[in-house]
Amino acid sequence: MAQSNLYNIVLDCLDRHAGQGSKTAFLSVSDALKVESFTFQRLAEQTHRFANGLTDRGFKPGDSLIISLPNGPEFPTAFLGAVRAGVIPIPASPLLTPDELDFLFKDSGAKEIVTRENFKRFVRGRTSEFSLKPTSVFDPAFWLYTSGTEGRPKAVMHAHSSIRAHDERVRLWQNLKSGDVVFNTSLLNWSYALTCGMLDVWRHGVATVVYSGELKPEKILEVIGKCGVTVFMSVPGIYRRLTEYLDVGVNLQGVRVCLSAGEKLPEEVRRDFKKATGREIYEGLGMTEHSVYLVQRYGEPVVPGSCGKPLPGSRVAILREDLTECDPNETGILASHRSCPGLMLGYFREELKGEWFLSGDLAYRDEAGNFFFVGRRDDVITAGGYRISPMEVETVLNKHPEVSESAVVGREVEPGKTIVVAYVVLRGAVPVPEIIAFASQHLAKYKVPREIVFVDHLPKTNTGKIRRRELSSPHRQPS
Repeated sequence: MAQSNLYNIVLDCLDRHAGQGSKTAFLSVSDALKVESFTFQRLAEQTHRFANGLTDRGFKPGDSLIISLPNGPEFPTAFLGAVRAGVIPIPASPLLTPDELDFLFKDSGAKEIVTRENFKRFVRGRTSEFSLKPTSVFDPAFWLYTSGTEGRPKAVMHAHSSIRAHDERVRLWQNLKSGDVVFNTSLLNWSYALTCGMLDVWRHGVATVVYSGELKPEKILEVIGKCGVTVFMSVPGIYRRLTEYLDVGVNLQGVRVCLSAGEKLPEEVRRDFKKATGREIYEGLGMTEHSVYLVQRYGEPVVPGSCGKPLPGSRVAILREDLTECDPNETGILASHRSCPGLMLGYFREELKGEWFLSGDLAYRDEAGNFFFVGRRDDVITAGGYRISPMEVETVLNKHPEVSESAVVGREVEPGKTIVVAYVVLRGAVPVPEIIAFASQHLAKYKVPREIVFVDHLPKTNTGKIRRRELSSPHRQPS
């Protein structure tokens, strides 16, 4: 292995800062707003223990471990501890049901699942020294599961080098500086928080906030104040609630940078937030396969409706179905060239093929190179910052004995707020609460339909495929 190809995210994002005494890695904040500071040194020692725990339990380099942990000190310990041991961490939402976790476990071939309940067995009584083996920039470092477009999620494999590839994003979008404190409100199992809010931040030696409480506006503001947050990262729904809570003229104390990703930021939310706080929100667009790769650059004038421009060094284009490049203002497929340094290695059991990775998003760009998100090529729903596969929800609903078939769509009930709606064809009679309760037993809370509409039939193509787009308009039902 050539020396120039040696690289490991644990050495880069953690160990090289651990020798700097009291340098803070993160501030752990509970729901009761109790703040505990963790230094890089303390975190490094815990990851050594976790790595030893994995080895003692029979894990070998290349094995995988599902991490089903909420935000808290346990998550970075388990994630980086696994990487230290050469084990592939696979973050999973702590909101997933046993059925959903069971699928990830079987699909990935993971040896174990670490949860809050069994976390101590991995660290208790372990030594705080572990010899890390050299890795290549091209070696898989971690996997992330997509929301799934075919009814089941896919495992996305990311290399160690993917973290180094984010440097331009850190500089142009997050505008990180020495002494900053970053607060990403999302769960750490999500790429937006894991990379933008944790690993990228630590690569540059900056502290982050790991908050495990409720995302109420008043609590968010208290966290910002208590922790001295300077870079705030969230999703449009949180910004909307903050704007409604704040009085006009109230600022966000020491916050310098406000960033949004996860779903399209409505212009009225941006406008109202700026009016209330005097701060601009800079938007980014990303995906599990590529993290955030289109950004509005901090400090530059925001182009209304745009999700930004590609990062330097990344080749991003709008393509037609024949893979020729679209003209300015022509809608096409948002695609990343396989040479993009932050792009995934591929899906588990499915290598990248061809010159381009097609994102599934529809977009266009103007003559100045600003990109504008139009929608999904498929029907994946983005609600509350989560991406939800309609087919996954439909698969569960259709298992109910009184459900003949169903179609699930996202409906925008107000600007920037989308809910999950299910159109259901019944075999017999069943009340709505029973359908929702059934779904709640098998799906994470954010996937459960907020509204059930009973219909006689579903709109379909001549080949029998459901035309979900005919259902996604407000109050639209099949005729």
